[in-house]
Amino acid sequence: MHIRRLQQNDQQDVIHIFEEYPLQFPSFVVARYPVRWREYFTTSSYKSEYYIAEEDGIVCGHTGFIYNDEAGLYEIVGVVVKNSAARKGIGRALISSICDRLRELNEEKVILYTLGHPGNEGTIDFYRNIGFDLIKEEQDFFTEGYHRVTFMKILNGG
Repeated sequence: MHIRRLQQNDQQDVIHIFEEYPLQFPSFVVARYPVRWREYFTTSSYKSEYYIAEEDGIVCGHTGFIYNDEAGLYEIVGVVVKNSAARKGIGRALISSICDRLRELNEEKVILYTLGHPGNEGTIDFYRNIGFDLIKEEQDFFTEGYHRVTFMKILNGG
């Protein structure tokens, strides 16, 4: 597995991976990414960066970070691994790479939001198992039935 920066020609591959998980990536969430990526490719700031994991030249995972003005922190976004590549440590490696990059930027903590609803318990357990603390749950945040779960990780602890 190789982790590298997202390139413009990777976008459709990532969208296809998002579409494998309609519960975690409903259409209103997926629709945000082309806009975010466009800004990323046209702006040379560190407000956002995106990465993909690939195996044998095939995109098998994605994540990134954006600056969340409301929280005053960087936020990890778009964590997804191709169904056929699940449970191989790819998600963990991608998030670890993001955390390392944020440490390089002298950030002390990072937030991450995920959807909280029946069927997504495994995702919530995953984030807890890799050192994220669940700090807030907001019912029907996005729309009815789509709750927001907020996690935070302290970066200076490794």
